[in-house]
Amino acid sequence: MTAIDLTRLDQQIDHLATLYQDPAAFQEEFHTILSFYHRYSHRKQKDAVPKSFMRNYDLPEKVLAHTEARLKPLSIVHPDEVLKLIDQFWTDTFYEAREFATSLAGNLPISYSESVLELVYNWLQQPLDQAVIDAIIANSSRTILQKAPEKWKDLINRLLFSSRQQSQKVGLLALARLIPSSAMDELPMFFGWIRGFLLSPDPMLDKYIQPVIEALALKSQQESAYLLREVLADSNDARIGRRIRHFLDFFDEPSKTRILTAIKNQVIIPGTSSKDTNNE
Repeated sequence: MTAIDLTRLDQQIDHLATLYQDPAAFQEEFHTILSFYHRYSHRKQKDAVPKSFMRNYDLPEKVLAHTEARLKPLSIVHPDEVLKLIDQFWTDTFYEAREFATSLAGNLPISYSESVLELVYNWLQQPLDQAVIDAIIANSSRTILQKAPEKWKDLINRLLFSSRQQSQKVGLLALARLIPSSAMDELPMFFGWIRGFLLSPDPMLDKYIQPVIEALALKSQQESAYLLREVLADSNDARIGRRIRHFLDFFDEPSKTRILTAIKNQVIIPGTSSKDTNNE
């Protein structure tokens, strides 16, 4: 369907809300609503990249967002029941159900922050679709970032310095998303967090480091460029210089020139200039 009758959708959502004490019935009705708005005859472009590789509905853009927004009071008024709904929806095989679970978690009162952080940490230990990871970071952090941001930063720190590379990857993604809204005086802490990753010869995290550097460069060109030059001065590995070359487009011409000079002046230990992929 091309047009949405919001009055009808609101009535459907209001009925859904009455089922909050029965997770299985709530889940079934949720799917009934999304199936109603699923565009069965809609043809996507052949080369279009799917938002998620999980099973998903083809919905008009408003439907899921409107449903989540209208059900926000559930998390505030009935948090204990909503925790059970979250558990129910996390077992679902559809992307929209997983996203809905992250939205419910993000709307829980701040007094439930420890429960939300435990949920998020446990979720992020699982093999997940990238779209689900993005939803966890964007949605589940909502109330915590507003009312207790230090707790979210503690979670990012825990992920970054985990011994599991999967945790490090999602920690870097969460850090990249956190930086734009952070205060300038937090930059030294972020530089400290990312420095070890920049110095690591392992290429497996490079694509996760890149959005962090982009966010830092947007926040402060000069300080971020100085960090990269400092890393180059402390490293004798040519792989670090090659990594940092990929970040040059994030900087203005003066900063770019200084970084390039630091790359050229990097003292290389023989044997580190070859393209070593043994760590992959």
